[in-house]
This record gives sequence, C-alpha cells and structure tokens, in this order.
Amino acid sequence: MAHRLMQQLFRLSVLAFLVGGVVVVAGQLLGIALGDAQWAADVEADAGPPMCIAASISGILSFVLSYGRPAPEQDANTTDESRPYATPAPRGN
Repeated sequence: MAHRLMQQLFRLSVLAFLVGGVVVVAGQLLGIALGDAQWAADVEADAGPPMCIAASISGILSFVLSYGRPAPEQDANTTDESRPYATPAPRGN
C-alpha cells in the first residue's frame, strides 16, 4: 500500500516539475519576445521555487522507491546468468 502511494506521489511530482519547467521556459520566452526583462525574471521567481520543490520531492521518492523495490522471485530452475542483476562468473584462462 505504501509503495503504491509513493509511486503515485512520484508520478505527480515528476509531472509537477515538468509542467513547472515548461511554464518557466515559456514565460521567459514570452518575456524575451515582448522585450520585457522584468517579466522574464518574475516568471522564474514565481514559478521556480515550486518547481524545484517538486523536483526535490521526486528525487527523494525515486531514491526511496529504488530501495523499496520488492525482490524478484527466483524459482529452482533459474540460474544466476538468467537474472537481470547477476554478475557474470569469472572465466578461466
């Protein structure tokens, strides 16, 4: 349950910071097109901090989710070479 909730929060935070980035860039482009430097600075000052907070939340959640991943089940017929995270055995010379 908690893992699923964190996944949903991660998705929302990624969406929030990507949309925030688009808003900042589009607002700055609009400020440049209008020739209004103050507009471009204000867009970044207003939309930048929430975007950075959302990016920080998604980074923290991605770190937590990478350690909270359930272990893959291994049946008796699976060899180490067929597992995705297995390190290959050293070869003799």
